[in-house]
Amino acid sequence: MQLQSSFIDWVKSEGVKKMSKDKSSDVKNIVTTGPPVAGLFSPHRDNLLEPRILTDDFQRCVECGYCRSVCRVYDVTYSELDYAGGRNRILKALANKEISFDKEGIVDSIFRCTLCGNCREVCPVGIDTVKVFQKFRKDAIHKGVLPRKLGILDERVGKLKNPYNENPDDRFNWTKDCVPAQKALKRGIEVLKAIETGSEKKKYRVGYYVGCTSAFRNTELAIATCTILEKLGIEFVLFPNEWCCGSVSYRTGLEDHIHDLVKHNTKMIRDFGVEDVVFSCSGCFSTLSLEYPRLLGEELGFNLYHMAEFVPKYVKEHNINIKYTKRTKEDPLVVTYHDPCHLGRYMGVYDPPRELIKMIEGVKLVEMKHIRNMSRCCGAGGGVKTLYGELATTVATNRLGESSNCVEILRADRLKEAEETHSEWMVSSCVFCKNNLYQAANESNSGLTVADITEILQDCEFIKEE
Repeated sequence: MQLQSSFIDWVKSEGVKKMSKDKSSDVKNIVTTGPPVAGLFSPHRDNLLEPRILTDDFQRCVECGYCRSVCRVYDVTYSELDYAGGRNRILKALANKEISFDKEGIVDSIFRCTLCGNCREVCPVGIDTVKVFQKFRKDAIHKGVLPRKLGILDERVGKLKNPYNENPDDRFNWTKDCVPAQKALKRGIEVLKAIETGSEKKKYRVGYYVGCTSAFRNTELAIATCTILEKLGIEFVLFPNEWCCGSVSYRTGLEDHIHDLVKHNTKMIRDFGVEDVVFSCSGCFSTLSLEYPRLLGEELGFNLYHMAEFVPKYVKEHNINIKYTKRTKEDPLVVTYHDPCHLGRYMGVYDPPRELIKMIEGVKLVEMKHIRNMSRCCGAGGGVKTLYGELATTVATNRLGESSNCVEILRADRLKEAEETHSEWMVSSCVFCKNNLYQAANESNSGLTVADITEILQDCEFIKEE
């Protein structure tokens, strides 16, 4: 690609070399560029991005390369445009008018990032790369620089309140295959009618926000979640007027387009009067938890839990034991757990899923090398699965290499890691992780079963101690 070659030439130029040598302070024994200089995000000059953005984070990049060593996309493309340091150099160059905002060359660099946050974890000067690159995308949208598929996604979410081009009236068709879901939907419809007529409504403590992917594509996760809640003895509701949470739109720079979704879903949940909202989708969970309060400028007024943290909390409070019905304590199902970026690095939920797995009699947890905040991204986040599907699957195949020695692994340390785990299942808590890793497992003829944690719990007995 012509721009990539010219960009690499520019990276090697004397101007960049001089800029990289301009070090003026030392933080924690690591050389830095010193105080941020006025740049792209400064409120007092004509910027590429919005004037109200007051961060010059990207200016502090010291080009150490740590981010490149953890970038899953760079591992596949080997492009200087495809890791945080490269994007920071693009931003610096744009701020200094050294390169132009070329639609053909820069667009992939902007949107081919999973926003997994691993680079943020290793950055020695603490650059919030996720925030910087999301703002980069937002401005690109304003300037009309976006992949064609993103325009299609935006239109679908705006008109149909889901990204899958599905009739919104079909959002709960999956409930016909699940009696607990049918009952929960009936309760939800009754509450909604009471709200619309102004009559007294029955209050339920727990509501399940399903999300678009579980409602229209991976209905097995929605069914599993409803089955688990029923087994726990919880009388919960579904929200019949649920809309898309806006996660994919937000992550791809369409923040200005999701305000109606945010207001609708927040009002919907508040009107229902539930105390706790549970999620099986990590993307929905992180979006409502982190972005909704910020966009609304106020607290939501209800509690949010992913099922991977709600279930262990509930069973501990109610003295409930969990037993996997398909295996025994003597012959357990051996699983390894994949930390989703949205649940892990975004929300800091690392211990509850592991506690939950260890609670289950008949299941044994074996850890991979890269876990918790250093977990390897599956490759589906940040809109990459939607916009660059083949790339996302390749990243997922590399992640599978850490769990099973049945796929070709590019690095020796990962081969060793695979040989040490000998897991039967790779379990996660994110529908996008499950889908991408499942596809990779199939295409690579891996013997590894990829599943969501709810699919194990669905086949469990919940026994209350007397």
